[in-house]
Amino acid sequence: MQLNKQTDYALRVLMYLALKQTQGLANIDDIVERFHIPRNHLTKIIAKLNKLGLIKTYRGTNGGMELVPATLQINLAEIVAKFENVAQVINCGHLQCPIAGMCRLKSVLDQASVGFSAVLAGYTLEQMLPRDSQQLAQMVAAIS
Repeated sequence: MQLNKQTDYALRVLMYLALKQTQGLANIDDIVERFHIPRNHLTKIIAKLNKLGLIKTYRGTNGGMELVPATLQINLAEIVAKFENVAQVINCGHLQCPIAGMCRLKSVLDQASVGFSAVLAGYTLEQMLPRDSQQLAQMVAAIS
């Protein structure tokens, strides 16, 4: 399964903010520069993350964004589900398929999707951060 770009970028923003949480507010230009994400696309994703309560944004000259600390404890399946329809990999109902209802492809793909979500549910955003202080320092340096 491949995540859509919005989900991919949202996870990258959350990881970036998790790494930057001790360094003050991050701004959109930093993220655009580091990850080469189109600014207009990123603006929509940040607005959605803010609306979902996963990050806080602040307007003004000294504005920016930061991770809401509780976001670190949310499992990845919950985050992905806010951006993806992982429950249904294919929709046999929108096509005029002559074998619809007779083949097992949809049920197998749905099973795989459940497995994908189950694996993501076993990990939090915090668990995606390095535990080793040297690796953590390297990651923070890479985004600074």
